[in-house]
Amino acid sequence: MFAAALLDALQANDGVMNRTELFLAVRRPVMLNAPQTPEYSDIRFAGHDGGDFLFVRSRTPN
Repeated sequence: MFAAALLDALQANDGVMNRTELFLAVRRPVMLNAPQTPEYSDIRFAGHDGGDFLFVRSRTPN
């Protein structure tokens, strides 16, 4: 269920989506259709300095 919701959210993206927007697009469909609740938080002790992931749909010329 999670993978399907993730792919749906990415395919529906027409602009630039950050990780928070992606999480919000995935969380509800997963909660409604699976016995799990996705969580969003920093990974403790990961050694990263912050930043964000940006998701941009790739466009191939026709």
